[in-house]
Amino acid sequence: MKIRTALVAFLVAAIAISACGPAATPSATPGATSAATATVGPPTEVKVVSAPNIFLSALYVADAEGYFKAENLDVKILQVTAGTESVAALVSGNAQYADIGFDDLVGLAQRGEKNLVMVHNILSRVTLTLVMRTDVAQRLGVTRSSPLERRWAALKGLRLGITSPGAPTDKYMRYYLRQAGLDPDRDATIVAIGGGAALLAALESKQIDAYHLSPPTPYVAADRGIGTILIDGPSGDVPKLSDFLYTAWATNRDWAAKNPNAASAFSRALKKGMQKVKADTAAAATTVAKAIGSTDIALTRRVLDAFLPALSENGCFTAKAVAGSLDTMLEAKIIATAGDPVEGVLWTGKYNSC
Repeated sequence: MKIRTALVAFLVAAIAISACGPAATPSATPGATSAATATVGPPTEVKVVSAPNIFLSALYVADAEGYFKAENLDVKILQVTAGTESVAALVSGNAQYADIGFDDLVGLAQRGEKNLVMVHNILSRVTLTLVMRTDVAQRLGVTRSSPLERRWAALKGLRLGITSPGAPTDKYMRYYLRQAGLDPDRDATIVAIGGGAALLAALESKQIDAYHLSPPTPYVAADRGIGTILIDGPSGDVPKLSDFLYTAWATNRDWAAKNPNAASAFSRALKKGMQKVKADTAAAATTVAKAIGSTDIALTRRVLDAFLPALSENGCFTAKAVAGSLDTMLEAKIIATAGDPVEGVLWTGKYNSC
């Protein structure tokens, strides 16, 4: 992502996220499991910035079920349209949590921004789902059951939709092309279209031949008969990306150090939210649909069911998993230089009792 430009714009406008930081909670041992300790004094305000996504189900359920409130947290979920805004909010201290990719965090750290740290895992799999126009897939004779290498090779010469340059849709599309021995800049046309609705419309109008994005819009394209799913991300169709730290909750180190009880309480509530999601997916789908502004509960349920294998149950990281993911990102050219897998650099388990 082009973080710096967005950061300057964000700090100037402050996007009405409030310039006031939350009050510090009383000092306590991080990771304490007693909610009673965290409920001393007034609630701690916690601002969470994110674009609406079904994979954030634990957040929405924890909020709706009162799990944050039970932890003495006053959580405000602020929706944004781009990840750059989320990162800018964290860097400025105007928000306490945002869901960002590990690759983005590595890039920020390598550019000198080291005050952000991953504290709670969300997705342990790349969930981008590749959908190709049905007529194009039929002409090329490729389906989801075709060998993976053939599916990648089928992208040659096509117009491939992404959300924006430098976004995960761009990085991983280029990775697919390179896996087929193709040059992303010469052997295909990568077109920045925008979000899910815009990509779906572009596929339907034949402006592009294929795109990938986390569900639901690739599934919608398939349901309408205009698209054929070639790679289903949540199902783990790409082995190297199926056991992989993709997206996690990051926080501002300074805020967490001053508010260890609140940071631990946030993770506890998320764990309870995820337990609820897995125990009653039907009820969770209704909650999630309302949170993201969707009236299609059936589709939300379908997508949530698809995401379940990719969702982290406890939010935990391990140095081994981080190292493996960073190695894969470097090999895939998702990141330019190696990231440091040692705890405390990019991630910490300090506030999550794993």
